[in-house]
Amino acid sequence: MKTRVHELAKKHAIKNKEFLEILKKDIGISVTSHLSNLDEDQVKEIDSYFSKMNMLKVADAEPAKQYNKKDKKDEKPIRKIIDEEEEDDEDILESSHSQKSKKSKQQKNKKNFSLEEGKHKGKKKKGRRTDFVLKTVETTPDVVEEDGVKIIKFRGELTLGDFAEKLGINSSEIIKKLFLKGQILTINSTLSLEMAEELAMDYDALVEEEEEVQLEFGEKFALEIEDKSSDLIERPPVITIMGHVDHGKTSLLDAIRTTNVVSGEAGGITQKIGAYQVEREGKKITFVDTPGHEAFTDMRARGAQVTDIAILVVAADDGVMPQTVEALSHAKVAKVPVIVAVNKIDKPEANPMKVKQELMEHGLVSVEWGGDVEFVEVSAKQRLNLDTLLDTILITAEILELKANPKKRAKAVVMESKLDPKIGPVANILVQEGTLKIGDVIVAGEVQGKVKALLNDRGERVKSVTVSQPAEVIGFNNVPNAGDTMYVIQNEQHAKRIVEEVRKERKIQETTKKTISLEALSAQLEHENLKELNLILRADSKGSVDALKDSLLKLSNDEVAVNIIQAASGAITESDIKLAETAGAIIIGYNVRPTTKAIKEAEASKVEIRTSSIIYHITEDIEKALSGMLEPEFKENYLGRIEIKKVFKVSKVGNIAGCVVVDGRVRNDSNIRILRDSIVVYEGKLSSLKRFKDDAKEVVVGQECGLGVENFNDIKEGDIVEAFEMIEVKRTLK
Repeated sequence: MKTRVHELAKKHAIKNKEFLEILKKDIGISVTSHLSNLDEDQVKEIDSYFSKMNMLKVADAEPAKQYNKKDKKDEKPIRKIIDEEEEDDEDILESSHSQKSKKSKQQKNKKNFSLEEGKHKGKKKKGRRTDFVLKTVETTPDVVEEDGVKIIKFRGELTLGDFAEKLGINSSEIIKKLFLKGQILTINSTLSLEMAEELAMDYDALVEEEEEVQLEFGEKFALEIEDKSSDLIERPPVITIMGHVDHGKTSLLDAIRTTNVVSGEAGGITQKIGAYQVEREGKKITFVDTPGHEAFTDMRARGAQVTDIAILVVAADDGVMPQTVEALSHAKVAKVPVIVAVNKIDKPEANPMKVKQELMEHGLVSVEWGGDVEFVEVSAKQRLNLDTLLDTILITAEILELKANPKKRAKAVVMESKLDPKIGPVANILVQEGTLKIGDVIVAGEVQGKVKALLNDRGERVKSVTVSQPAEVIGFNNVPNAGDTMYVIQNEQHAKRIVEEVRKERKIQETTKKTISLEALSAQLEHENLKELNLILRADSKGSVDALKDSLLKLSNDEVAVNIIQAASGAITESDIKLAETAGAIIIGYNVRPTTKAIKEAEASKVEIRTSSIIYHITEDIEKALSGMLEPEFKENYLGRIEIKKVFKVSKVGNIAGCVVVDGRVRNDSNIRILRDSIVVYEGKLSSLKRFKDDAKEVVVGQECGLGVENFNDIKEGDIVEAFEMIEVKRTLK
């Protein structure tokens, strides 16, 4: 008889995640997931292990009972040591707090500012204006210590002064060190990464350049409040049901809702909004009823991570269909766990085995077949195995360890919105953090408002809604966009300022929106470490899809790869455009064309569609794009040599060399290396190149010239200056 891992975890009162670690590390049983099956011998071994552990716990507890007065004399010194350690900890905390306060004061004096919501302590005084405060942006480098090594982290430019300050040394020491190497710099000079790394090595430190981080809406306006671990509680999982048309998504949702509604009053339920909660063994589950997987991805494109788990509904009598594959692709892009609900098993022609086989071709392998995806056979019509499906959801949610803070100001996502002719703008929201109450000032993207009314999923008026609860909000001054994040703000003045800033930013983003094209993605390599080309394939038949897919996958190598997000037969639709926009993908069509709506959507989203009736043309285009993504090779091209005959010292400039060109030619923009007795003493650039008193672009063999070397002052008579250039050689896949 087989036993599931999660069943044993429940038996021994241990969380699934911890139980899996114990199995692997302590008992030596390797399983793929909490849904894996265990045989009788393994179950006995596990029970034996926990039995021994319980006996050890009892044995460890025994000595505590044998306490006597003789041992009491040792208690005081130990207590004293503990008290001293606690005092030391308090001193450290006070010191840390003092340093943070000092740093905060220093930051307020800086010149670089950004808008942030003001924080005010105490009660609000009458007549006092509550507004934004200017918060400084950290411009100096950060210093961290890892394994006893000091690491200086910086963004943008790193000045010599900042570098010295973080090393804890006098800047004059570094200036002197560089001067002796022939490099004249000041405290405000910018250090290159290479120069900073070289200097840091002299002081047993490292330098690390950090990339500029694009702040999210909430972070930019300081709306994200850090949670204390003590405030975090387990929250209900949010589930989205997806799948092909007529495979029973709506029937399954209705069956679950009417059978397991939180209130228990199934008969009096009206689905006021596109989300609701059900209850199973005292635990709640939130279901989001999206109009389709296009909307699911549209919200993802706006940055709204709503769903925790996706349920893929597949009819047992129909198998995997085009929209099933589309739904799966959208779930994969969203990177959420998938549970397969094989519906309509009550039908005579039902074949669940066929569904498992077909989905295995798309990367979903059943737990029974050694994979990590749970398949649950259900019947919405007969209401079979609905509890099993809910149990599977709860087990998966437990592994995800979903937690949130219900105590702070609310944060929610707008799922749908509309303009009601009677009551005005209405938004269906899902609370993600905190608790939303009547009277709260709210902002979502370019709109603001004040909560006038809240309706729960049963259409009942409520005073508040909390984490993972859906609600209908009335009170916005305009209709918010689906997918926008809604925040509760301190007051209306703050909300107005945020709305103004968001409106400006969105106008800029719209005009500077990136085009998703093969050329753009290839050029993007200059700024990002892009090594994967995302594609969506559409063809006139399944055979053509498979042939095109195989041809394109063969183009991948160890450096660059083709990642096919979705491959299916049929016309290019709006759903494909939205998926491509979210995933940053190119759409390839073989013997098919996009619909009229898809063309308009692609133009608005700036997504590229490439169609052809010849497979070779498609593979050739992709091959060129991948070649452009390869790291380029650089080849050194020798130009010429200059011999230094005389060195002249010029005040405020440094050393200038009088030279003659002994070979080839030298340009003023050439890379140079200085050779002394055939040994390279410096490599860099020329700061000046002159013929007599005039600047020269180039000097050739036999000509006399004068030159200065950038960041190097230690030139000597007899040195040879060798000029060269680095030529970029484009690489190809073949």
